[in-house]
Amino acid sequence: MSLLAVVEAFHIAFLRAFASSVSADHFAIKGGCNLRFFFGSERYSEDLDVDIHQEPVHQLQEKVMSILESGGLNTTARTYGIDRVRRPNLSKAKQTETVQRFKIHLETTSGEDLPTKIEFSRRGMDQPIRVEAIRPEVLAPYRTPSLIVPHYAADAAVRQKIHALIGRRVPQARDIFDLHVLSAQPELVELDLRTTFSPRELETALTNTYSVEYDEFRDTVLSFLSPESQKRYGSKEVWDQVRLTAVSLIELSLQQ
Repeated sequence: MSLLAVVEAFHIAFLRAFASSVSADHFAIKGGCNLRFFFGSERYSEDLDVDIHQEPVHQLQEKVMSILESGGLNTTARTYGIDRVRRPNLSKAKQTETVQRFKIHLETTSGEDLPTKIEFSRRGMDQPIRVEAIRPEVLAPYRTPSLIVPHYAADAAVRQKIHALIGRRVPQARDIFDLHVLSAQPELVELDLRTTFSPRELETALTNTYSVEYDEFRDTVLSFLSPESQKRYGSKEVWDQVRLTAVSLIELSLQQ
């Protein structure tokens, strides 16, 4: 099992325990895990990002730490080559009304130290949210049963990615790659981004998309793909097509 898969297996094991202790209408998976688990993205996610509400800070902290310290999670982790789940130092962890961040280290039986982060945000819940099973092809390598959890639907995920493209100080290749993945979703045919973004904001998103060159994609995203996917995406020409797909998704709203 690759090191990327070890981290993903841990995320899934944590989510299984978390979904058993928190109501499905209190949270939604977002970011790279959302794209990977529900939309067929080939990009592994280094961290697990979740929007949450109606769970007080102290209560959520207790639940997360209880899961991380549980024998069940640690037993499951060992089946994926994780010898120890090193829990976060709460005296240094960000634990506010807006963001709760848990930095974890997975120590493998082969001596690797794999950092990952589970972050919960309370900046408001977007819509639509769907409660669905993680794609079987994601779970199959880990020989784990079906897992049903809430996540953001494709149109909400697109808006989040465009917000990121506009708002980050430095545009990130992963946001462009994720828009490329989302562009294949049939429910986006009638997507109108003008209800959320001004024409100027959409133009900024386009400019930022064009500004990210292949070298940035190679250095920050390509290593998070499987070896087979790295071969498919490992050229400037393919990256140009990825950018054009993202651009087409944004331009569709500008032309309506």
